[in-house]
Amino acid sequence: MDTTKLEHLFSTLDQAVLLLQEELDGSYIEALAETIQNIAYDNQAQQMDGLPSEETVKQLNRLYRQLKLNEESREVTHKLLQLSYIKAIKEDKIQVNHQITPDTIASLIAYFTAVVLGDNKEAIHVHDLAVGTGNLLSVVMEALEGKGKSVTAELVDNDDLLISLASNGLHLQGWGENVQFTHSDSLQELLIQPADLAVSDLPVGYYPVDDRAKKFQTSFKEGHSFAHYLLIEQHLKYLKEGGWGVFIVPKDLFESDNQGVLMKWLKGAGYLQAMLHLPQTLFQSEKMQKSIVMIQKKGNGSKQAKQVLLANMPDLKDARRMKEFLENFNNWREKML
Repeated sequence: MDTTKLEHLFSTLDQAVLLLQEELDGSYIEALAETIQNIAYDNQAQQMDGLPSEETVKQLNRLYRQLKLNEESREVTHKLLQLSYIKAIKEDKIQVNHQITPDTIASLIAYFTAVVLGDNKEAIHVHDLAVGTGNLLSVVMEALEGKGKSVTAELVDNDDLLISLASNGLHLQGWGENVQFTHSDSLQELLIQPADLAVSDLPVGYYPVDDRAKKFQTSFKEGHSFAHYLLIEQHLKYLKEGGWGVFIVPKDLFESDNQGVLMKWLKGAGYLQAMLHLPQTLFQSEKMQKSIVMIQKKGNGSKQAKQVLLANMPDLKDARRMKEFLENFNNWREKML
């Protein structure tokens, strides 16, 4: 990829965002969301109640035309959007649960999902019920399409700003006709089609709506329940029998005092097939370390792996050890499932 070109594109996009931010007196991410929406739909700045001004609209439209994102590759557009999200995170000091999934981690999930899905299906329907900005989903869809799959997706998030970023960002990357979005609390009843695959970088913390949480087997008898437990259960509910759920979770997912409710539910609903601990070097502290958990829904011939894959991933910069790790993962898939 031409880094000089990418830097120029980012500079132009950043100018447009900053111009709109100043005019609307809002946050960077709000201006970014509106900018991406404007670009996604005919490169035209939208006015509401006289804002932005006519002069600013002219300046914005000129910057949008300079970008020419409709002529760029999916890879360039993806990288450009990622840089913009990263700036928004820094500028607005965005909370951890709203930050993007880095491409390094998203690419690993894309690889693992492609391996476990194999060559049996040509058409893959994907869910992400906590889609955020859509960065993880776009990487996974790109990888599956690269394997010759026809990929469609249904995506849900309860944050209107994030769902706007995801829907318009994926539209700019050429996924518009393949993806449907729902702005909703992901733990409500959802009108979505059963999926072959669920992927999600799960938000971590407590879910505040106790009455709704009580409908889930992974809820706690007292107090607020873990949102990430409930979301794992919800994702599996909307999977086809034998479908796969691949989630980014806290490393201590099965070590907390409340893990019993998760394990009890899982015994009836699916098979824990793999738990892969991401390298600590990717995280600011050991407490923040995450893992990739792979769960297969029961039914349609699925079965518990002869040996659950529990592994610590090597430093991603260690090419030799990473090559060995991926080879071991492929061998596990062939021999154990």
